Amino acid sequence: MKKAFFTLVLLAVTTLLSAQSFQFEWEGTVYEDGQTIICPYDEAMGEYLQHMSIRNLTDSDLDIVIEQFVIEPAPGAMVQLCWGMCMVGDTIVSHPVTVPAQTLSTDDLSFHVTFLEGETGVVSVRYIAYYVNRVEEAISLNLLAGATANVAETNFSLGQAYPNPASTEVHFNLQSNDNVNVTVYNLLGQEVKSQLVGAHQSRVNIAVDDLQPGIYFCRFSVNGMVERTEKFIVKH
Repeated sequence: MKKAFFTLVLLAVTTLLSAQSFQFEWEGTVYEDGQTIICPYDEAMGEYLQHMSIRNLTDSDLDIVIEQFVIEPAPGAMVQLCWGMCMVGDTIVSHPVTVPAQTLSTDDLSFHVTFLEGETGVVSVRYIAYYVNRVEEAISLNLLAGATANVAETNFSLGQAYPNPASTEVHFNLQSNDNVNVTVYNLLGQEVKSQLVGAHQSRVNIAVDDLQPGIYFCRFSVNGMVERTEKFIVKH
């Protein structure tokens, strides 16, 4: 009984901290954890460019790290993360950047996608932010870049993962008029599970008893376009 109570308290505290510690933000727009955004094209730079900031919502300075994972590459596309310094690669980790308490980060943070001349396509990138030594409180943002990038227009709604943490199965309440592709990734950006959910199903069930303890991201796509990404924790 004590163990169960402690687990519930730990879950509540972790959820609270994750929701309130920091957030992605740009020019007054706050992005939800797991939200997908379309990267605008910058004519002057000749690339798809999204500026971003991190807001520290706590009373302590936070050393924030951002990881970049290219989930769906495209021929001739170069993906770059800039924060303090610029780095190119499908899977990279930034250096820690200190964001003072109750402030918005001032270091330039930007996401770049450049296509070689004559190449086209859509690139899907996930950015995961967390503060040093507290990876369990990660937040994520998904980026779509390319001439035909667009969010699927469909009657789609999704609930949060439950139970979370999960030990045997994790569930999501779902509403969609179309089939939904569900893909689970680990923190390294590696695909560990996938399944197709038929249209009009009300719940997604994912077995996690064969997964290692840790943080996972579940991506929901409709007609090839990412609708949502939700985070869940596996504990055995």
